[in-house]
Amino acid sequence: MTGTLKQDWIYALRQLRRSPGYALAIIATLALGVGANTAVFGLLREVVFPALPVPQAHQVYTLRGIPTPNDRAFLYSEPAFERLSAASAGSALAAHAAINEGNIADRAGEATERATFQPVSTNFFSVLASQPVLGRDFVTADGTISAAGWPVVLSDSFWRRHFGAEKSVIGRTFLLNGAQIFVTGVAPRDFTGVVPGEQPDFWLPLEAEHDVHYAGSFDSLGPHAGVHLNAPYAQQDAFFWLTLLARVPHGQEAQSLARWDAAFVSDRALYVKFETGPEKDADQTARFHLAPAAESESPFAESYAKPLGLLMGMVALLLWIACLNLASLQRARTMQRMQEFAVRSALGASRSRLLRQLAIEGVLPTLLGGMLSVAVDQALRTAMRHWAASRQLVLTPRFDISIFLFSLALLIAVMALFQLLPAQRLTAASGAQPLLSARRGVIGVERAGAANLILTAQIAFSIVLLSLATLFARTLTSLSRVDAGLDRGHILTVRFDFRSVGYDQERRAVLYPQMMQRISALPRIRSTSIDMCPPPGCLWNTPVHAAGIPDQERGLNEAHQDNVGPDYFTTMGMSMLRGRGFHEEDRMNTMPVAVVNRSFAERLFGPGADPTGKQIGIDNSTQFTIVGEVADAHLDDLRAPAPPTLYLAIRQQGTAAGSLQIRTAGNPSLMAGPVLAALHEIDPQLPIREILPLGEAYAQTLTTERLLAELTTVFSALALALATVGVYGVLSFRVARRTGEFGVRMALGADRSDIARLVLGQATRIAIAGILAGAALSILAVRGLRELTYGVGSAEFAAWLPAAIVMVAASLGAAWLPARRAARVEPLEALRAE
Repeated sequence: MTGTLKQDWIYALRQLRRSPGYALAIIATLALGVGANTAVFGLLREVVFPALPVPQAHQVYTLRGIPTPNDRAFLYSEPAFERLSAASAGSALAAHAAINEGNIADRAGEATERATFQPVSTNFFSVLASQPVLGRDFVTADGTISAAGWPVVLSDSFWRRHFGAEKSVIGRTFLLNGAQIFVTGVAPRDFTGVVPGEQPDFWLPLEAEHDVHYAGSFDSLGPHAGVHLNAPYAQQDAFFWLTLLARVPHGQEAQSLARWDAAFVSDRALYVKFETGPEKDADQTARFHLAPAAESESPFAESYAKPLGLLMGMVALLLWIACLNLASLQRARTMQRMQEFAVRSALGASRSRLLRQLAIEGVLPTLLGGMLSVAVDQALRTAMRHWAASRQLVLTPRFDISIFLFSLALLIAVMALFQLLPAQRLTAASGAQPLLSARRGVIGVERAGAANLILTAQIAFSIVLLSLATLFARTLTSLSRVDAGLDRGHILTVRFDFRSVGYDQERRAVLYPQMMQRISALPRIRSTSIDMCPPPGCLWNTPVHAAGIPDQERGLNEAHQDNVGPDYFTTMGMSMLRGRGFHEEDRMNTMPVAVVNRSFAERLFGPGADPTGKQIGIDNSTQFTIVGEVADAHLDDLRAPAPPTLYLAIRQQGTAAGSLQIRTAGNPSLMAGPVLAALHEIDPQLPIREILPLGEAYAQTLTTERLLAELTTVFSALALALATVGVYGVLSFRVARRTGEFGVRMALGADRSDIARLVLGQATRIAIAGILAGAALSILAVRGLRELTYGVGSAEFAAWLPAAIVMVAASLGAAWLPARRAARVEPLEALRAE
């Protein structure tokens, strides 16, 4: 047995050396197909089932109870966190705020660079059981500033990037937004934080937020509840900015939740006191519950789970098409060796021995392809990490036993289904008949049902990928052409970060008029204005009410608020439907005025109502008179309806603050350099965070759509190429085997065009069968992915028709050369060869 097995391995190596193209085809297909599937599977698992990089991560939860009144987010005040922490017997409670960006410098007056930081409670690292690799984490005393400043714990990546991985970094001081901080520790390399996909450069205590000018996301009950945005957050009960993390041992969940509900009574009463919406009754009885921390904090699942699931399906489908090609290749190669098998069978070789030989010949390239698939997997993981980093995301796909088992199962399935089964079917016919038919094809219609079925499946699956490519390309085009309600093609947005560098109100009040005057003097500048919350992506929700409309009869309780300057609507290219926009005269000592969009007016006052002259309010003290109505604009999501929006005069809301919107006469990107130079002439230290054409800013919101369009195009092109090669290969093999048949047909009177039509007709029938099967599959795929599409009309037919046309053309093109070769057969030479 050992001797014959050794002989089989030696013979298999010899066969593969004789057919290097065959071996390379298998190796390349497995390496690319299995490697790509493994990489995407790992990424999909990371997105859908993320895990915190901490010990006993299954015990760490996000504590959720009453959502905030405006954004309906699970954020809590710092005083509430302290009360809940005091009631955490048997469990541990920590808190963190949203990640924020700031300016760091080694010393005052030196050049700054941007860095991200996250305020956390001083027990943050101890609750997560994550110990620094250098120095120490926070202690209770770090809640008070020391002579050295505020302590920070660096992330490993920031430590390596900014400090060159120096171990002497402990105690090093530097400035964050002008406040002194010092390094107290370095986090472990695998600790990226508690928000999957986001990693701050360093962490610092919550109590430092006021000194470092923290400006992260928050919600509040408003000024009438005692909220002051410029005061420290620490003692404001109605200012919600913290996410709560709980480590709860198994079996103590119910007791911990009961204690936290009891400690939250006063905070619940505060929420309900100032709530007026329909959620008030539900919030009165809301109780805390625990959500797995990694999954509940992840920003990925909602945005990327479905696209990645689709990507996984496309990669798997592409592998399936490639493996069908392997099946065709294996079948053709085995049929070419039928005479060899017949001779070996006649000399006493059993069927099992022949199958073992074929299995060994398949195992060798499969093993090599499997090993190379690991390299492909790692390369794709690196590429995905770089792609994520370019979008300020952190991806850490992890390779563990489940990934290994997935890859192994994929390899075994490919080898068993697409290499051994075709061989087993063909070796079943070993005997005298193969010896007679090994040198010639059978006259008449060849029994090639399996080969036709393989080709039909390849074409059908290729149709699906081509349909998806058409669908997502049209989606991207439709979204790019959506009328956003403003002029995306001629606006340049300049964003500042005055808060982080401590520019006070007096300094900003002087700067804005100077900047606008200087920019307006540049050639090709039409107008400029100020925008507190520039689109896209900036939404500031605020409660609203209207004079004379009872709360229970209002169709609108909150709206997006944006404070803007004079000439804003002209600058942005937004159409005024009624009344006027804001003027230079709209200042602090004049009547408070507002402009609303069409959605705001219809929902608050009714369809077709004229809102001008009506009184609205956003708190209990100030009433605004609506002086204009503007057309709707998509300020965030191009797919969603325009949100109800309330525009207020920025000069009536205090000192000017926000971004500059600049209308240009031509391409706004060409004016970025001159605008930047003009601003630095006014103040060389001006904290410019970003200067970007508005069209590019909206294009960045279509990252997922662009990714799907690009990947489906690439995959469909590969599938089309594989299907074309499959049609060409099978028909070429058939023409070679049927040479004698063609000679007989021509000897009996068939002309060359009849032979060409015979081959082309066979290709056409296969293509039509594949296209019809692909149509059914495409309809199912398109209907299941409708929520990922936009503006594609009758999506099923519109996606399938171009795919069908391309596939027919490719199939007939692939069949043309074999048909031409068959038509050139000389009858006498063909019969002589028989």
